[in-house]
Amino acid sequence: MNQSITSRSLKRARISVYALALTLAAGAGFAAKSGALGQQPKSTVPPASSTGSLASPVELSRVFINVAKQVKPAVVHINVVEKPRQSARFENDGFPQIPGLPPFGQMRPQPRRGAGSGVIISPDGYILTNNHVAGDASEIKVKLSDGREAKARLIGADPETDLALIKVEEQKLPYVKLGDSSKLEQGEWVIALGSPFGLEQTMTAGIVSATSRDLRAGPYDNYIQTDASINPGNSGGPLVNMQGEVIGINTMIFSRSGGSEGIGFAIPSNLASKIYTQLAKNGKVTRGYLGVNLQQITPALAKASGVEGVEGALVGDVADASSPAAKAGLRSGDVIVEFNGKQVKSPKQLTELVADTPVGENVPVKYLRDGRIGTTSIKLGERPGRRDAANRETENEAHGTSKLGITVTTVTPEIASELKLKVNSGAAIENVQPGSPADDAGLRRGDVIHRINRTPVMTAQDLTGALRSLKGEKEVVLQIERGSQLAFVTVILEE
Repeated sequence: MNQSITSRSLKRARISVYALALTLAAGAGFAAKSGALGQQPKSTVPPASSTGSLASPVELSRVFINVAKQVKPAVVHINVVEKPRQSARFENDGFPQIPGLPPFGQMRPQPRRGAGSGVIISPDGYILTNNHVAGDASEIKVKLSDGREAKARLIGADPETDLALIKVEEQKLPYVKLGDSSKLEQGEWVIALGSPFGLEQTMTAGIVSATSRDLRAGPYDNYIQTDASINPGNSGGPLVNMQGEVIGINTMIFSRSGGSEGIGFAIPSNLASKIYTQLAKNGKVTRGYLGVNLQQITPALAKASGVEGVEGALVGDVADASSPAAKAGLRSGDVIVEFNGKQVKSPKQLTELVADTPVGENVPVKYLRDGRIGTTSIKLGERPGRRDAANRETENEAHGTSKLGITVTTVTPEIASELKLKVNSGAAIENVQPGSPADDAGLRRGDVIHRINRTPVMTAQDLTGALRSLKGEKEVVLQIERGSQLAFVTVILEE
């Protein structure tokens, strides 16, 4: 019964599509005739084709069929086993230890399994997919379109763009080319392929809903938005144009239900190509780094900064004294207007320009300060990855933020030289939280802590340990260095 209803529905759909095509064709002819009689203003919209005719449903279907035949052999299904998480712990309650088993009350870390899609982009087995599919995998198995299964290894991953590269040791595999996503236009037909909900080799179609979509999920957001149906399991699969070129890697959806609601996003192929090249060569992605926090210029900020218009990138803050920007003399309030000979129009554009510039390269930078143009040369550092930044944030949480209200970093030779320290070790203050005990005590960014009470502080970790060992103290005495002078500061801790 359901099958017959579905068949009738499909038949009615085909008739409706064909009728719509005839109606549109007839309407186009009527409009042309009316225009010739002077009864209708001439349209400024260019015709759909030079002949004025529309493709029939059969012809349109044939295009989809041909693209599927061309691309499907290169689409793979990926099964992964992720690395075990940290084990959970509970009270032992005094039960004896059993040899060969974890302590009672401690659960074994359990591996997590997942699945997704990927696309073969070289005949020797390189496969592009998402970082959230394979980036944390300890085991990867790939099922090819012909049913064969093969073990794959992780070549590298880039959490910043949610891309990963894996490889199977097979030769002469079917593969597809990465197209030029910069030529993609809103309204183009596109096809998504993958394994939604584990249904391998599924194909859906839609149009490009938007290009260059910034979701504010990361510094390199530049997504293709599509209404082609994308569901869990499609992640890592290709988004393909009607020439059979991969123009995107499907990565996420906006959905309240958890399923497709016609708002899906793909990473553009031009960005994927850059990441692929670096991962295949080095196993990781390196990006240039200035060490600044950038802000968009508003009309009010432009007026205060002496800038005409809102183009440029405002330096909200400089990361620390050892950053490339600080060493080059940039400071908060500067507006970067030119980078390496290219006009800077926005913080996002500058972030991308810096990221694409090789680490260690000296780059000319033009900026505005107090209404005057300044120039400097910046030797770019290497941008810390998302995981490194997350680890640093976690360390900083432990490094006194809860008790003192500061974030710190271990003094390096570069920091010691920049601050002209007498003592070339300690914990350098990066930020002071307004209204915190450290703020009330007059501590500020750039101060270096050498001692807390009677405990020497050689590293940020030393400060962590000393703060953790405090037992109900209401105040601590810090030995700090500021401007090459040592001093003692009493900090009243919050109760």
